[in-house]
Amino acid sequence: MELTGFAYLVFFLLVLAAHHYLRAHGGWQKAMLTAASYYFYATIDWRFMGLLAAFSVINYSAGEVVMRARSPALRRAAVAAAVVASLAMLGYFKYLNFFAAMLNSVAQWMGQDALLPLVSVLLPVGISFMTFQAISYPIDLYAGRLQKTCSFGDFALFIAFFPRLLAGPIVPAAYFLPQLEQPVRVSEDQRFEGLALVLRGVVKKVLLADTLGSHLVDPAFANPGVYSSAFLWLAMFGYSLQAYLDLSGYTDMALGAARMLGYRLPSNFNRPYLATSVANFWQRWHISMSSFFRNYLYTPLSAAWSAPAWLNLLIVFVAIGLWHGAGWNFVVYGLLHGSLVALEHLRSEARTARGLPAPVYRGLRLALQVALIFSIVSLTRILFRSESLAVAGSYLAAMAGPLDGRFPLSLSALLALAAAALLHFTPMRWREQLMAAVNRQPAWAFGANFAAITYLSIVFTRGNGGFIYFQF
Repeated sequence: MELTGFAYLVFFLLVLAAHHYLRAHGGWQKAMLTAASYYFYATIDWRFMGLLAAFSVINYSAGEVVMRARSPALRRAAVAAAVVASLAMLGYFKYLNFFAAMLNSVAQWMGQDALLPLVSVLLPVGISFMTFQAISYPIDLYAGRLQKTCSFGDFALFIAFFPRLLAGPIVPAAYFLPQLEQPVRVSEDQRFEGLALVLRGVVKKVLLADTLGSHLVDPAFANPGVYSSAFLWLAMFGYSLQAYLDLSGYTDMALGAARMLGYRLPSNFNRPYLATSVANFWQRWHISMSSFFRNYLYTPLSAAWSAPAWLNLLIVFVAIGLWHGAGWNFVVYGLLHGSLVALEHLRSEARTARGLPAPVYRGLRLALQVALIFSIVSLTRILFRSESLAVAGSYLAAMAGPLDGRFPLSLSALLALAAAALLHFTPMRWREQLMAAVNRQPAWAFGANFAAITYLSIVFTRGNGGFIYFQF
């Protein structure tokens, strides 16, 4: 079921109608949402429902032990068991062949036969998001961020909630579960705000991200040797914009759908390509993921041992790279970003030790710094977009080639680039004024816009409805 397709529209309208009909019966309302979420995941592959149930049972049971056990050792063991079991499921589906191939390479380097066979494993969509969300429950209970357990029904809905199931945002238990304890009241303003977010997400994904992908990025990465280096550089920047529009478009749709159902999800982006440092980029990009790694890995890691901050940063960013994909290109991607953030951290410490203030960027200096960080981030995304280190190397080599060659920039790609840049780099107050104007539209105008965008999304999708982050 494509999120930008007609089937999802019908599904969501039916869920919205049932949700409104059951508004006086909170328990049945949540049960309906849980059943709808399981059905939604089953439309991708019915076997995935077992994974939802397994994550729910394992982590809910661990949470019960954490709150009921008197022994601190037993409470720690329950958290550890849930985390290990959840990560083991993630590891089996996502990393089994990666680590098997790595061990086989080591064995062959030592003159031995391959040790482990490579097996065909179906990767469940969104398993990385699901894993992190599930383990946040026993961890939050143990850390005191949650003061009490919830019902199993509420926890099952927390894990399976369909608007954010496939690609986030990653919602910690302490953020979402308290909302399930409150009566759901959805005003007309909330429904219009939610619908406006959904429409914005559809525009980002279908009209902009998919256009950039099919008319610029995909051809360049499929066969970089036939294009001019200028076209490859443009495609590199185009992919950065595509990745942003794709994931932020999904996030807008998730936030909007949740808002229309009476729930709030955390914001996930803050104009990341206006960052003035790589560390600042990660404070703005995929905020729910970077916050999870900071709160659930970096902070405990820093407290557990006395290693220097730069080493902890490298460990965390390698984990971030691997979270995105099982390949050496993602490991190198994480290492590069970790090294850059660590260098920035060391530089900041050195400035502080010398009594120097943090740099202030204004005017032309600000524009140049933003352009530099955007370029660095875009260069590293070649690793992110490529299937392997070898493919990334080929693309980088072609970028350093001559300017002659094909430069087939279509009008569609040019318009999408211009619209994407305008959408991202316009002042925030202008965007807020635009959203306010959209929300103030009369119902008939809003309905007409909704119908037009829905029609365009169905026409333009044509099988391109998969989101980039569904593979994670």
